[in-house]
Amino acid sequence: MAIIKNSTPFDSVQKKFSGSDEIHFRNRKKDNATIGVRVKHPYHGGNSEAQQAVRNAFTAAQAQATTILADPEQRATYEEKFKAQKKYITLRGYVVAQVFKQIGD
Repeated sequence: MAIIKNSTPFDSVQKKFSGSDEIHFRNRKKDNATIGVRVKHPYHGGNSEAQQAVRNAFTAAQAQATTILADPEQRATYEEKFKAQKKYITLRGYVVAQVFKQIGD
């Protein structure tokens, strides 16, 4: 299984961390800084059945969250619970997490 390590913004890369690592770059939207993400021992095979089941459950949770946020009554209920917690930053992230927990149980 791959281990992903986020790096701080940097100007350039001189060489790889090790022969089996992969480095992926992206630009951060906030300040347009270049971010390097180091993936140790990346796996290039397909998803297992368990991994595919989690992906399908997450996709279903996202779709259900969209439906919940479109309904004013359910949205109000989740907004009230969202304001009482401090873990999640966005309402959508909170709703997806709560629905995903329900699907997983």
